[in-house]
Amino acid sequence: MTTTDGTGAGTGSDSGDDDSLTDPVDLTLGDGTRISRTGKPLGTGGQGSVWAFAERADLAGKIYNRPPDAAQLRRLAAMLRADPLAGEQLAAGQPPMLVWPVQLIESAGRPVGYGMPILDPAAHVRLSGLLQKNVRRSQYQGRAHWGFLLGVASNLAYMTAELHQRGYVVGDLSSANAVVDPKGYVTLLDCDSFAFTDPLTGEFFGSDVFTDDYAGPERHRGGPPTRHSDDFALAVLVYQLLTSGNHPYDGSPRVGAAESTRKDNVLAGNSFLVHPDRVRVPRRQLPVETLPPEVLRLARQTFGPGWREPARRPSSAAWLQALDEAKESVVVCGEVPEHHYGGHLRACPWCAHAEKGHPDPFTGGGGTRVRAPGASASASYSASASASASASVSASASASASASASARPSASAKASAPPPPPPPAAPPSPPSPTPAHAQKPDPLTKGDIALAITLIVGALAILVGVVWGIVALIGALVS
Repeated sequence: MTTTDGTGAGTGSDSGDDDSLTDPVDLTLGDGTRISRTGKPLGTGGQGSVWAFAERADLAGKIYNRPPDAAQLRRLAAMLRADPLAGEQLAAGQPPMLVWPVQLIESAGRPVGYGMPILDPAAHVRLSGLLQKNVRRSQYQGRAHWGFLLGVASNLAYMTAELHQRGYVVGDLSSANAVVDPKGYVTLLDCDSFAFTDPLTGEFFGSDVFTDDYAGPERHRGGPPTRHSDDFALAVLVYQLLTSGNHPYDGSPRVGAAESTRKDNVLAGNSFLVHPDRVRVPRRQLPVETLPPEVLRLARQTFGPGWREPARRPSSAAWLQALDEAKESVVVCGEVPEHHYGGHLRACPWCAHAEKGHPDPFTGGGGTRVRAPGASASASYSASASASASASVSASASASASASASARPSASAKASAPPPPPPPAAPPSPPSPTPAHAQKPDPLTKGDIALAITLIVGALAILVGVVWGIVALIGALVS
């Protein structure tokens, strides 16, 4: 398995190689400012470790385990000359979209790493954590409902589309390389693995790192990162965000090996979204119809025709448009305020999931749920209206995107915070004797039908006898 370095600023640590050749002590920034590391590393990985500095509270620094080679230094120099999303207008309190190198770090006149914006680890959650119920509940206290996750997916699609428009490929887009703040804003980590061409020298810098669960088949077979491979990873992340962590390549094949990894299923093209007859999926898997129709269509396009031909995958701009349209019709369950879902559904899918005995992904409950008497089936809720009422800036994100691979977002589109939770629901009203709540009659059995036919035949026989008697009586009187 090929994985990323995983040393994002201030967001936890990954196990990695601590086989450091040197441990530079006298550190300076590229402008000559002396800096000193504080405490323990914020993160460690195969390439190096990330530190905070006493003299620069706004910076974190990645210190390489080994002296960077010439190609690595050329890449770093090219990145320091560029910042692909620096021109984006951020909302008040919004963190940077990218943890991008902004300063060279040297020791004894030799480059040993780079400085980048620091993120408060207490205020950010890895995207991989957001896919887990216990993390959502502990870190967001019930605010990370489905509408919130939909907004996170939209922001992720927006950033990917903007990077593609500027000629950058993320390369290792995964749940480990992004963090989310309390308002749902996304920041991408490990930007030194991006693939891009230096506009000054024309040199192309590729990337050979990826994460198995988010890599398309061409990457597993040794292909280079492209916009299309990013689009595959984005599709997987969107599906996971909107299905409480389910993966589109979960399950085991019905024919062949009894067990398989997600990588095995990706290489075989076995996604239950496209080939439900090929895969056995866990009982807890949500119905695919939980996704808004256009989002489901894009997913099936990605993992069906797009699996064979990467150029046929929907672009990140197409994902952005579909997700923003879905945000306009979010519905809040009338029984459980933490349950938000797509307006295309007639009933709450999370309540239905819990009633089947599965854990509730958004509340502390699990298994069968007792419904509140008199609760209405659902309450209409506009994500955009609520977002505009919040303190954060909500943008229109009206990308003029199409489903083609070359679609680009509108220049006016901006990442927006997902909608905040609605106000607490009013106490339920007494049961209303409306037809919607009336007791349904039991269905007729074969015995009921036979009895009804017998009674009808008997009634007809009596009627015929009465008529015949009247006719006979009239005949007798006439004669």
